[in-house]
Amino acid sequence: MGLSTRQLVQKIDTAVKAITVSDMGKSVLKPEKAARFVRAAQQATPMMNEARYIDMQAAEKDIDKIGFGNRLLKNPDKEELESKPNTDTNTLSAVKVKAIVGIKDDTLEDNIEGEQFEDTLLDMVGDRAGIDMEYLFIQGDTDSSDPFLQLTDGWNKLAANQLKAGNGDFDAKDPESMFKALLHAIPQKYIRRRSDWRYYCSWKTEDDYRDVLKGRGTGLGDRAQTSNERLKYKGIPVVACPNMPQGTCQLTNPDNNAYGIRRKITIEPDRVPKEEKTDFVITARIDDDFEDRDPVAVAEGYTG
Repeated sequence: MGLSTRQLVQKIDTAVKAITVSDMGKSVLKPEKAARFVRAAQQATPMMNEARYIDMQAAEKDIDKIGFGNRLLKNPDKEELESKPNTDTNTLSAVKVKAIVGIKDDTLEDNIEGEQFEDTLLDMVGDRAGIDMEYLFIQGDTDSSDPFLQLTDGWNKLAANQLKAGNGDFDAKDPESMFKALLHAIPQKYIRRRSDWRYYCSWKTEDDYRDVLKGRGTGLGDRAQTSNERLKYKGIPVVACPNMPQGTCQLTNPDNNAYGIRRKITIEPDRVPKEEKTDFVITARIDDDFEDRDPVAVAEGYTG
């Protein structure tokens, strides 16, 4: 026999109280529960999962870039030995976002009797909220007509190297032409181990590339059609990312992509009895940037 509506609401209320603390009348996730929420958000999103997460304890957080752009080893008899590092700073400035994650009573009942319902609840809301966060981190544009995307500039806009098929930068119908143009757009000094880099593209682009490989009649082409093996172009993995706009691809080292979430994440349940569901209202403060914008390239206009 299923739970009554009253019992269900009580279970939800108990779970929320177990994972939060009160702060100025708001239910703020406990630090360990906030960490679990972030992990759930990351696992649902390929780019966020590989990007560098920064735990923001304040509204702003500097991302310091430090490196040596020139040769360090010198001829001690003929050259000045001192080498000064290049330094620069990008800043994360947290903006407020809200997500409403609706979960049907049937779904809650299927999970509510488990030993760790509180964690299951966090995983469910974190999974959905993470998709929306990644969408903003990738496509954010303060000039957009979409009010959500207006909140901040995302990785695609912030990349220093912008390629367009319409400008003749690559063949709009050939995924390999786009991948090659992106690779050549990155200053060579940044690329050491190609396996550390990623082509993040839409599902269609990744699927088109599988068809290109299939047409070559090789063992690799056969595997591209019969397995879910991750593809590579010249040693760099090609990763399908659902939040990447159709026809757009980003070449980056994921560790260079950074995003921050401020610690005080709130969660509030809101019962919607007519629809037999409970909405969980998540409020967070987030932002994204790169450690260094120069070694990132974005291509737009691929049609396939």
